Amino acid sequence: MATESDTRPRYVPAAALGDRLRAADIALVCSVPLVLGLVALLPLTTRRSLVFDYTAPTVPTAVASPFVHLAPGHLLVNVGLYALVVPVVLTLAIAGERRRRFYTAFVVFVCVFPPVLSYLNLAIPRAAAGVGFSGVVMAFAGYLPFALAEYLDDRFGVGPATQLAPLLFLTSLSLVSVLSLRSVFGLVGYRAAGLALAALLGALWYGLALVEQSPTLRANARRLLATPGAAELAAVAGVLVFAVPFVAFPATPVRDTGVLNLYVHLLGYVLGFLVPFVTAATTRFVARRVES
Repeated sequence: MATESDTRPRYVPAAALGDRLRAADIALVCSVPLVLGLVALLPLTTRRSLVFDYTAPTVPTAVASPFVHLAPGHLLVNVGLYALVVPVVLTLAIAGERRRRFYTAFVVFVCVFPPVLSYLNLAIPRAAAGVGFSGVVMAFAGYLPFALAEYLDDRFGVGPATQLAPLLFLTSLSLVSVLSLRSVFGLVGYRAAGLALAALLGALWYGLALVEQSPTLRANARRLLATPGAAELAAVAGVLVFAVPFVAFPATPVRDTGVLNLYVHLLGYVLGFLVPFVTAATTRFVARRVES
C-alpha cells in the first residue's frame, strides 16, 4: 500500500527544469530590469518629476515612482537583489509545478504593489519623497518563504506548507525586527546578532523536533537530501530567506542619495508573504467547502 509521500509528484531534476523553462518565463523575469533600465535613461529632470512627493501625492507619481532611480548605485542594488531572489522563486515554482501562482504573484507585485506601497507611505506624515523599486523587490523576498515551503511540501512532503511557511516567515521577520531596531535605535551589533541567532536556532530546533516526531517527515527529509539538486535548491532559497534582510535593513540606512525607506521595505516584505499565503489558504478552504 502506497504512503502519502509515495504518491507525491516526483522531483523535477535540474536537466528537466531546463527543458521546462519557457521563453515566456525568461521574458517575464527580464522585463523588470529592462523597464528599470529604460526609465534610468530618461533625463534627470524627467525622473525627478515622477518622484512621489508625500506632501503633494498624485496617482501618476504613485505608480511611476517605484520604477524611478535617481542614482546608478540605487538602481544597481535593486536590480542585483531582484536578480538574486526572483530567479530562485521562479525555479521553486517550476520545480513545484506552481508556475501559474508565480505568474499571478509577479503581476500583482509589479502592477498593483507600486501605487499601494506609495500611498501606504502616507501613513507616516513627513516631508519626504519615495523613489525606487526596493519595496517591490522586498515583496518577492517575502514571497520566497511561501514558495520554498510549498516546494518542500509538494515535492517531498516536508511540511505541511501551511505550518512551514509561517515558521520561515515569522523567523525571518524576527530577524527583520532586530535589524530594524539596530538601524533606528543604534543597538550594539553583537546584541542584534545574538538576538537574530537565537531566533534562527529556535526555528531550527522546532523544525528538527517536528522531523524527529514524525517517521514520515524523516523519510521525506532523507529523500530530499538524496535527490540530486533538490537539497541545493532548498539551501539556496533558505539562505536567501535569512540573508536578504541584512541587505534591506542595514545598520546605517543613511546614504549619499538619501535615507533608505525601511518602512516600505517592511511593508513590501510583509505584504509579499501575506497576499499569496492568504489567497492560497482561502482558495483551499473554499475548494474543501465545495467538495464537502
